[in-house]
Amino acid sequence: MGYTLGQAAKAAGKSKSTILRALKKSRISGTKDAHGNWSIDPAELHRVYPAPHLAVTEGNGTAEDDATKRNTEGNDVVRALETRIEELRQDRDAWRDQAQRLLLARPDERRPFWRRLFDRGG
Repeated sequence: MGYTLGQAAKAAGKSKSTILRALKKSRISGTKDAHGNWSIDPAELHRVYPAPHLAVTEGNGTAEDDATKRNTEGNDVVRALETRIEELRQDRDAWRDQAQRLLLARPDERRPFWRRLFDRGG
């Protein structure tokens, strides 16, 4: 059983006039019945106009391949972010250690520069 003109247009994601033009130019083969209605074989229609939901993707063209690729890319992003977080933690710890050392410094080392420069005796 074939598609009618309207069904073919919907299945291909095209307008009825586009499908009719393709029929008249013999890009798609179809038959007219006694009432003047078109009958278009689905395989013939999708040979010229692949169904939008069946469009070929990278890999062998399945939706599972596409999902697997997105999942792999997502895992790569997660790993990169985890690495960056670890680097930031190490930087934070280094800055914390430096701040602790500065707070525990001897009082004379915390004096302003000009005082250390001109106050020779202490």
